[in-house]
Amino acid sequence: MKKILLVCLLSLSVWAAESNVYKVSYNAPVDKVLENILAKFKAEMLVVAWQLDILEEFKAKGLDKKFGENFNKAGLTAVRTLVACNGKFGNDIINADADMMAYCPIRITLTEKDGVTTVLYVRPTSAPKDSKAYKSLVQLEKKVTKAIEDSMEME
Repeated sequence: MKKILLVCLLSLSVWAAESNVYKVSYNAPVDKVLENILAKFKAEMLVVAWQLDILEEFKAKGLDKKFGENFNKAGLTAVRTLVACNGKFGNDIINADADMMAYCPIRITLTEKDGVTTVLYVRPTSAPKDSKAYKSLVQLEKKVTKAIEDSMEME
């Protein structure tokens, strides 16, 4: 009985964690997806404050040699991340509940494998619903996910 309960709890926690991550994949190289997202974010006043090519940074630090065959076992060809913020949302969140600034600025991660790029984003709506900043977090999430989806319609 305890084993069944443990399996159920583990399954529920995995499901909950997955539902807190926005995930969308495109049949396009990471450079193109990133270029489109950056252009759309700029148009939507989501200011990109920082970018990092994570996989290349790991290699530059020698982690590929240090970990050997355990390095990048997922076989990703690219991992990029960016940090962005919108001043209005940032200010609204600070004023309502400064602890919720953990969700703003936002972080987007892009991974590529076999020519398919996946965009990952921790949903701010995973924050406590009783937070005074929750309404702003919902609006921020809608703005970001719409910008990501609209970015791939640009050409």
